[in-house]
Order: sequence, then structure tokens, then C-alpha cells
Amino acid sequence: CTPLAGEHFDLIVSNPPYLTEKEMASRDAALLAEPQGALDGGADGLFFYRRIAADYRRVLASGGTMLLEIGCTQANDVQSLFQNAACLSDYGNRPRVVVVT
Repeated sequence: CTPLAGEHFDLIVSNPPYLTEKEMASRDAALLAEPQGALDGGADGLFFYRRIAADYRRVLASGGTMLLEIGCTQANDVQSLFQNAACLSDYGNRPRVVVVT
């Protein structure tokens, strides 16, 4: 039994951990205070995106939208995990959010 069994959502917003092993090892002082579990996205930073891609259709309503924050170098890799995905950039014109419909 899962907590969301039978539930469907029009909007899902997530900021999953996305730092790579290399980024975790070289993070600056500001990030050292953050819980490791909130940052560590596995070897390539995509561990949680793969998990989400494998299961999001179960809870995203038909016609719904999912927004995923990403690391600024991950746009293509994350988009490739989903069928209908686009990317939004931040004010510095860096890719920061993948939109899945």
C-alpha cells in the first residue's frame, strides 16, 4: 500500500536532490550545512529523476503538469527521461526547471 494509491494530481512540483558525486565532494561552505540527503542525486545526479520518471504517470492527472527543478547542466538528460518535456530557464538564462505534461 502506498500513501498516494488512487490519488491523481493536476500539478506536481519537486526539487529533488540533483548534485553529482563530484559536486557533493567539492561543494562550498554554504552547502556543507545542508543535509546530504537533500542534495545527493547519486553518481550522475539523476537518481531521483529516474525514480520519478518510472512512476509519475501513476499520480499525475490526465492533462496535468509536473515541474522539476534541475541542475543547470542537466536539462537534456532530465528531459530525455520523459516523453513530453520542455525546459524553462532562470533569470540568468540557465536551464533550471523541466516541465512535463
